[in-house]
Amino acid sequence: MKIGFYNSCLMDWDLDKTFGWARDHGFESLELYGGPRYPHVSWAEIASGKTNPLLEAQERYGIPVAGLMFGALPFLSPDESERKEALQYLEVLLRAASRSNVEVVSTFTGRDPLKTLDENLDLYAEVFPQVAEMTERYEVNLAFENCPMYEYWPPVHNIAVSPVIWNEMFGRVPSERFGLNLDPSHLVWQGVDYAQVVRDFEDRIWLAQAKDTEVLHRVLREEGMLTLRWWRHRIPGQGDVRWDKFVSSLHEAGYEGVLSIEHEDPVWTGSDEKVTRGLLLARSYLEQFV
Repeated sequence: MKIGFYNSCLMDWDLDKTFGWARDHGFESLELYGGPRYPHVSWAEIASGKTNPLLEAQERYGIPVAGLMFGALPFLSPDESERKEALQYLEVLLRAASRSNVEVVSTFTGRDPLKTLDENLDLYAEVFPQVAEMTERYEVNLAFENCPMYEYWPPVHNIAVSPVIWNEMFGRVPSERFGLNLDPSHLVWQGVDYAQVVRDFEDRIWLAQAKDTEVLHRVLREEGMLTLRWWRHRIPGQGDVRWDKFVSSLHEAGYEGVLSIEHEDPVWTGSDEKVTRGLLLARSYLEQFV
């Protein structure tokens, strides 16, 4: 198992700075933000074959890219034109990944906030067979990241948040290229057994993210669950995830991929120095388990 990180915490850094820092500080892989807010890469140009700085950076620095991640695509929007645009953008990412030796593209499912969960699953079953066909065409796996996005309004981004829903999704669209970008931090506050999840979905884990969650019990007692302020994201080792159990489950499942640190820790945010220090602390902590 390799330790890498997701570059969403250092979006101002271009590819050379990101890859160079990763190599110089012992990281073995990168997961890259695939959305339009990353100004240093044109995914459309890579997809078209005009240029490929991503392939060049991997070769120059010896750091492979484990995946491209962009979640905020409204695949299940009530607006049909938005659904069409989401599919078009995903196809760009799949084509760019295929041209760059990247095996995984991660995203959310989208969500229609005016529909029930069951109705969203019905819509998923209508929309995602086309996605499955695209993954086969470009020979790239699609991973659903399991962030519920409930703290945002409107809550339109994701239904792929728990085991019972994943079983429904994989049953309704039985593509062998559909799997998970598994982040245990979102399972902690939902009360889901993340180690058991690894065992139950061992054949569907395309990428594993390393982000922790700290439960703030005093806030929970005073505000209750609905404010969603009773937990916060932390770097691995500074929250409530039992990383020995989670990584042990990955080992037992035969996972040999990347443990990708996703840094959203408010304690280690505010400057590049604090962010990079957080990444290094997380890597140092995880190394004892991989």
